[in-house]
Amino acid sequence: MALLEGKTPAERNKLIAAIAFGALALILVGRMFLGGDTPPPRRPSNSNNRNTNGGVATANGGVNVNSQVEDPTLQIPREVVYTPVSYSVPDAGRNIFAFYVAPTPQPKASVIVEVPTPTPIPPPPMTLSGLSPSSVTARTGDFTLQLNGDKFTPHSRVYVDGQELPTTFASAQQLSTTVPGALINAPGARQIVVRTPDNSLYSNEAALSVSAPPTPQFTYVGILGGSRYNDKAILKNQSNELVTVQRGDLVAGRFKVTNISTRAVEFTDAQLKIKHTLPFVENRAAGANNPGSSNPSPRFQPPKPPDDDGGDDDEPQD
Repeated sequence: MALLEGKTPAERNKLIAAIAFGALALILVGRMFLGGDTPPPRRPSNSNNRNTNGGVATANGGVNVNSQVEDPTLQIPREVVYTPVSYSVPDAGRNIFAFYVAPTPQPKASVIVEVPTPTPIPPPPMTLSGLSPSSVTARTGDFTLQLNGDKFTPHSRVYVDGQELPTTFASAQQLSTTVPGALINAPGARQIVVRTPDNSLYSNEAALSVSAPPTPQFTYVGILGGSRYNDKAILKNQSNELVTVQRGDLVAGRFKVTNISTRAVEFTDAQLKIKHTLPFVENRAAGANNPGSSNPSPRFQPPKPPDDDGGDDDEPQD
């Protein structure tokens, strides 16, 4: 061949291989597009050898002509059954073109609260309108108390802080009783009420005021005494001034000195007849020894008494 002339053996082999591969490629392409000689798919035979009564005819010694072998390439259509299913439609979204309209306010129904009418407390069957006296001083002893009011009865009794007292019925508007001094020993208020022993009749309460009595505003700091002098007490007032008193003196215009001792000075209120006791206040000097020592310091250094001009002297003269 002209193509192989002048070629080396290697070049000839390469050229022959290229021609062979090209021809093979053309054959494959042609078969792909032209279909080639591929046999058609087999279809089931529609033979007339079937029995009209539904039986199957056989030939060649009882062999079934209509074989049960099916062609795998044959697709038999099947009936499609449609079964409806429930379907819920989703809610429509918000309409952006709809504007919000506020609801018309409805008038609120007025609520009527019924407040129960308080039941008035009935007034006491008896009335206590006043006391005489309305105030007393503590520690003044027994006194007579007069009660004024209305609707008192002979069975009415006077009660002081719950304690029943003997009562004198003067009229339906007046009662009287004697209050013992033990009930007014301390200052404060005492509750007074009038009622019958069975408590069927009673009155409103009234208050009896009990005030504290005045006291001498002094401090007992020393005593003076001797064979030539009457016993005298040295007192210190609130201004730290020393005052010398003796029995029978009237201090602060109302307190009478009734007794003087090393322990206390006793007074009596000239107006209220109340007794007061002023105890001795120990006044030790700075650097004093203990009371149990052999040389205790005196409790008080009294002022020096005045000189006696008469020349009397307690000590014997030579």
